Amino acid sequence: MRSRAKVLALGRNFRERFVRARNNQHQQLIVVEMPMTADHHPFKGQVVLITGAAQGLGKAAALAFAAGGASVALVDINEALLNDTASELRRGGGECAVIVADITSTGAATAIVQKAIGSLGRLDILINNAAASSVEALLDVTEAEWDKIFAVNVKALFFLLQAAARVMKDSGGGRIVNVSSPGTRMTLTNYTSYATSKAAVDYITRTAAANLGVYGITVNAIAPGRMDTPMQRITEEANAAAAGIDLKTYIQSRTVDIPLRRRTTPEEVAEGIVWLATQTASYVTGNRLNISGGLELD
Repeated sequence: MRSRAKVLALGRNFRERFVRARNNQHQQLIVVEMPMTADHHPFKGQVVLITGAAQGLGKAAALAFAAGGASVALVDINEALLNDTASELRRGGGECAVIVADITSTGAATAIVQKAIGSLGRLDILINNAAASSVEALLDVTEAEWDKIFAVNVKALFFLLQAAARVMKDSGGGRIVNVSSPGTRMTLTNYTSYATSKAAVDYITRTAAANLGVYGITVNAIAPGRMDTPMQRITEEANAAAAGIDLKTYIQSRTVDIPLRRRTTPEEVAEGIVWLATQTASYVTGNRLNISGGLELD
């Protein structure tokens, strides 16, 4: 008789070991519950700072990191929703600090990083998730709209990265993940300001990786596909109205052109963000992880 054992880590509170034994007469499956090991808390003792953490992808990432043992500095301008996220995280046993801030204000980046360190003691991971979107055709883009988008998506992101990297340099390394968009590699007639700003994020990611690698800091980007978030909902409502069709029909039209024929979720994308911050991804830097269902095929 030959036997083969395979251990799979499933769930947060236990592991199941499946042992399949075969002989000529029968096949049986034995399930054994095993206590959680330290591997299930890969971020224990680490601190992650997440912008745009009140809802959507930022919230999903915050909960995922907390489940992995990290302490989380939650940053957003929406105080009410940010407190709701903090309450949910704490109910799950996580530790967090709430930082209500306008990331575009002068000096905000350094102040946010220092508040995170003051509250949680250190900074190991930065998730540059906060973003602003705009639905305008090229000929309709205004200076005010352009400046608003770039203030959040480019300027604030860059200076938060810089402030965090200065701390990580002195502490021996860290992980930085910037949220980009598939739109940078697609021809989108109504996302001129937004897609251009995210193209800047891609370049910032590459040049930061080249500059900061010597300090043990990895810098990567992630490009989420279409998912149900408050920002996505606003842009889709605007586009549907401009096209003169109902929202449901518009969303369906933006699903059938995805090779996998489905939209993603904040939780699914958050798994990719978390992976880029793990030790397993310690040799990955200067890359962009596309979680778009094939929406942008390189």
